[in-house]
Amino acid sequence: MKLQIIYRDYVRCQVLGLTPEDKDKAYNHFSVFVPTARFTPKFKIGCWDGYNRYFTLTGLFYVNLLPELFSILDMSKYEIEKVYKEGLIEDNFEFDNIDETFLSEYQWPEGHRLENQPVQMMDHQVDIVNACLSNHRCVIEAATSAGKTLCALALSKIMSNYGRFVIIEPSKDLTLQTAQVFRDLGFDDVGICGCGLRELNNKVTICTWQTINSLNKRGKSATLDDDKKQLSADELKQLVEGTVGLLYDEVHTAKAHEVAKIMETIFKDVPIRWGLTGTVPKAKADYYGVITGLGPVVHHLESKELQDKGILAQCNVNVIRMKDSMEFREYMDELEYLSTNLDRMKFIGNLVHNITQSSGNSLVLVNRIKTGEILEKLINELGTKCIYIDGSVNSKTRFNEYESIKTENNKCIIATSAIASTGIDIQRLFNLFLLDYGSSFTRTIQSIGRGLRLGKDKTSVNIFDICSTTTFSKKHLNTRVHYYYEKQFPMKVLDIESWR
Repeated sequence: MKLQIIYRDYVRCQVLGLTPEDKDKAYNHFSVFVPTARFTPKFKIGCWDGYNRYFTLTGLFYVNLLPELFSILDMSKYEIEKVYKEGLIEDNFEFDNIDETFLSEYQWPEGHRLENQPVQMMDHQVDIVNACLSNHRCVIEAATSAGKTLCALALSKIMSNYGRFVIIEPSKDLTLQTAQVFRDLGFDDVGICGCGLRELNNKVTICTWQTINSLNKRGKSATLDDDKKQLSADELKQLVEGTVGLLYDEVHTAKAHEVAKIMETIFKDVPIRWGLTGTVPKAKADYYGVITGLGPVVHHLESKELQDKGILAQCNVNVIRMKDSMEFREYMDELEYLSTNLDRMKFIGNLVHNITQSSGNSLVLVNRIKTGEILEKLINELGTKCIYIDGSVNSKTRFNEYESIKTENNKCIIATSAIASTGIDIQRLFNLFLLDYGSSFTRTIQSIGRGLRLGKDKTSVNIFDICSTTTFSKKHLNTRVHYYYEKQFPMKVLDIESWR
């Protein structure tokens, strides 16, 4: 029995020739309920049953899910025939493995703990790069602060010999930071598309997914975020033309529908596509959203392994549980109280001030703008230099604030989790405060990663998880505690009986 697989591009395919029974089995297996569906208007009015279907009854499917399809069916009865769309061929790239000296032509910049020494890759970074070179479409799960930017530089150096290479970052901050690291190390053939810039004549281009997504929506012209310049269809063509490789950094952000669409449209004909992340999404709908566009997870590296090797800072999670008799029926009412109550903010402000003064630079991650604004004023009044930043602050200004930590002492940065929980490199961060941080696995573990980087005078970081005994806060803490145990982070709980 012939099973025909028609490859439309490097993302989508069509599977023809399955028996009715196998077709039904595939349809049911690759139907995934979206937990948030029940909150959407389409679901509420009955226009959508809440399922994403990755295999349709007409056989439309995803190339990267073919191995899973073959694993659930009895393939012995089929003879597979591969058919490629005109102009589409299997990539024939062959890469040699690298070793620790691959980047030794570059030197660590001033201010780095190894400044002016040749860049020597660590064995786990070599393993990450070689896993990518052996799997042309894949995702690497490597603990936050494992040095994924250095891996990205190695892959950029390799791919620039074959054509253009595009790196997609989840934020403007990371785009600027990654480009700066490349240049500081001596790799100059890198440009930025986004953040008000249109540097499209380099072998390596770093951009935000928001920039690409706006182009995808607006077609012939799109507004770049900072300087309101228009990017034409010709400039988009210039970005994509000749691109043979794509690296999606912090790929857990690719779960969004609009981001996944980018992989299936603008970059659908790019043969090499890799993803790097510290946290592969747990929910199946989010997980499929990652691997359909990029590839399967082929390599894992946990933070505990790197801590044991002395590559990452040791961390201690201190849960500060504030006893509270307040009761709320609705989550948003409770959140409003937790994030704005002045007595509560004064206690937290004093705590942050005292710890920052006694043990060094601090980062406070908050969920709401009001919280950040209140705490900034309180902490500055207490005598600690404190700055609050959110999405309204220019990305270059935010970048400079993160950089200031390298040389300043006893400084406090307050930031919304939306802009600072993922990927940002702050080496001399001694204290990290998470305020009423919810139940997201990805956000919690990514946020802790902000503090795990080593510095010249830093080998450990203190994590302060500040929460309450109110209904939802208590429930969310229980979930986060499970994450801490899973990642083997040392933890202790301190109950604050009286704080008013």
